[in-house]
Amino acid sequence: MSVESIVDDVKGRVEPIVNKGQEVAKLSLETFKEANQVVVDGVQELVKVQVEAGKDLVSEVQSSFDKARIDGVKAVASAPVEYLPESRDRIADAFRSSRDLVNGKSDEFVKIVKKGYEGVSAKINGEEVKPKKPARKTAAKKPAAKKAAPAAAAAE
Repeated sequence: MSVESIVDDVKGRVEPIVNKGQEVAKLSLETFKEANQVVVDGVQELVKVQVEAGKDLVSEVQSSFDKARIDGVKAVASAPVEYLPESRDRIADAFRSSRDLVNGKSDEFVKIVKKGYEGVSAKINGEEVKPKKPARKTAAKKPAAKKAAPAAAAAE
């Protein structure tokens, strides 16, 4: 066996592995970009929700403080509950929307990572990566239209 035949043999065996590696790297990078975009969008939306809630809370606290300052210590001491900011509902809404946003984005993130993992696994195993077909929607049966003919015949 000559050195050239050994080199050709090694090249023949290594090139498919290198090609698979490049395809895996490309697929991994695409998955990372897609997952990163979901995370970035989710964080931006979350910050927006929290900043809006914070602004509302600060404005409520400021108005409560101004009211207490105008009314005086005596009035605040006699009925302190009246001077608390009424922002409990806004805080609860911000919490709920944040929770829903995080849950939705995490589901989307998991789907993307799972799809990427399956694609990488298929490439490593030498299988062809097939895009998943969306689930087919089954057509809902429409109620049969009532025939007006028998009613019209009975009316005659």
